[in-house]
Amino acid sequence: MSTIILATNNPHKKKMLSYVVEGFFDEIREQDSKIEVDETENSFQGNAELKAIALSKLHHTYAVATDGGILIPSLGTNWNGLLTRRFLGKENVDDWDRVEGLLALMKDKEGADRDMFWHEAIALAYNGKLLFSQEVEGDHSRVQKTYSRDQYAPGIWLCTVTEYPMFSNKNFFELTDKEREYAEISWHRLREVTQKYLHEHKADLTETHGN
Repeated sequence: MSTIILATNNPHKKKMLSYVVEGFFDEIREQDSKIEVDETENSFQGNAELKAIALSKLHHTYAVATDGGILIPSLGTNWNGLLTRRFLGKENVDDWDRVEGLLALMKDKEGADRDMFWHEAIALAYNGKLLFSQEVEGDHSRVQKTYSRDQYAPGIWLCTVTEYPMFSNKNFFELTDKEREYAEISWHRLREVTQKYLHEHKADLTETHGN
C-alpha cells in the first residue's frame, strides 16, 4: 500500500502510531499542518474516526488517528475522560497547569480513590471513508500526590503524576523496560487489532487503494 498520514502533532503519538502501522505502507508521513476537527462525538472511538476521516479526505490517501483519555471513577461528574487534555476548560494552558489542576481535583482523595484507567481508540480511513476503528482498555494506575519536574516528556504530561501500585508505586518514568510494556499496553493492543485488520484486508486494500 502507499502512504499513510499520522493525524497528530504529539511527539509521543507519532512514535507509537508509526509502531502501530509499520510494515504495511510504503511511507509513513507526519501531517503537514494541524487540521482542526471538532471532537463532537461522545466516545474516544467516534472522535478518532472524525480525525482520520478528515485528514484522509484532505490528502486523498490513508490516515490513522487516535483519541484517548483517562477515566477517574472517584471524581464522578467532575471528570470527563473525553476532555483529559482540556479538562481545565480554558485556552492557553500548558502541561504544568494540567498537572497542578489534576492534583487540585484529587486533593481530598486517598488510596484507591486516586485510581485511574486509560482508554484509547484508533481509526483508519482512506480518502474520506472510514475503514476500521477500535477502542481498547489501557493501563490501570494511580494519581500521585506530588511530582518532580524531572519526570516529564512532551505529549505525555499525565505520566508526570502517574504511579503504579503493582510496581511499588514507581512513577511512569522510573519503570523498567519490562514494566513500561504494561504502562504502554494500550498501544500494544491497538497494534494487535490494527495489524490484524490490515493483514486480513491487505489484498483488497492494495487492489482498491494501492499504487
